[in-house]
Amino acid sequence: MKTICIVILNYNNYEDTIECVSSLQMAIDPAKYDIVIVDNNSSNDSMSIMQNKLNGVTLIQSNQNRGYAYGNNLGIQYAKKEGYEYICILNNDTIITEDFLDICISYLESHRETVFVSPTLVDYDRSHRVQSTGGDIYISKGYVNLKNNGKFLNELPPIVESDYIGGACMVFPVKVVETIGYIPEAYFLFFEETEWCYKAKVAGYKNICLTNTYIYHKGSVSIKAVSGLQEYLMERNRVVFVKRNSRTRLGYYQFLIYLLLRTTVRFCMGKEKNLKKYRYYFDGVFNRIDKRFPFICFGSK
Repeated sequence: MKTICIVILNYNNYEDTIECVSSLQMAIDPAKYDIVIVDNNSSNDSMSIMQNKLNGVTLIQSNQNRGYAYGNNLGIQYAKKEGYEYICILNNDTIITEDFLDICISYLESHRETVFVSPTLVDYDRSHRVQSTGGDIYISKGYVNLKNNGKFLNELPPIVESDYIGGACMVFPVKVVETIGYIPEAYFLFFEETEWCYKAKVAGYKNICLTNTYIYHKGSVSIKAVSGLQEYLMERNRVVFVKRNSRTRLGYYQFLIYLLLRTTVRFCMGKEKNLKKYRYYFDGVFNRIDKRFPFICFGSK
């Protein structure tokens, strides 16, 4: 049996999914891995088209869309049940041109203190300009950076250790789920892989990006199609992340005061014009959802 299961999530975007799978099958010997595609309850004909267009993949239909974590967790549960040793979560808006799997798996096998590994994410325009090698978390400010964003591959050190790695491509041993659980489902989108990696680091593990291998990343199409959704979830979930992961209640309250004061100062200085952010923050505090986005719902983990 193959030891690697690649989990790809699809929602209303079968074109990118088909292109991603085709690039994967051309760049890496399919004998090394199996592909599981989870359709996150698409409202178009994604499932039927993928069934007709794709060969050698397993298709799982979710009967509800509860976001990135919920959909990928269905794939992880399948891989765990089927006995795979390693999983690669891969966004459907990525293009593969080289075998990053061997490099990532080899690193995991020789560095048992590491549980999450990723190739470098680079811009889709083939410029080899870096999108991200992961980033660090400043939980007291609810801030997460993008390491090496805008640099070129040849400017990077061979290994970058960070507090988290990007959810567009994560390679990890299945057994990590037994230690830190499944991907947190409290966000719908944004910050879920951040919390997952953060939990791994708190448990004493490392999160590593390897810069001697890379994949192309287009950037999310689905969320950009809904006006205001990306900003809303980023700001709301920033609060949710700190609320769930701050080590003390006092630290969480201090963060809220900092966030509100910072936004107010930026508004007074003319650097912030969207006063709706206050509402976004309080939606995070009270676990509410903006009525503009009634389709947002969360899993149970």
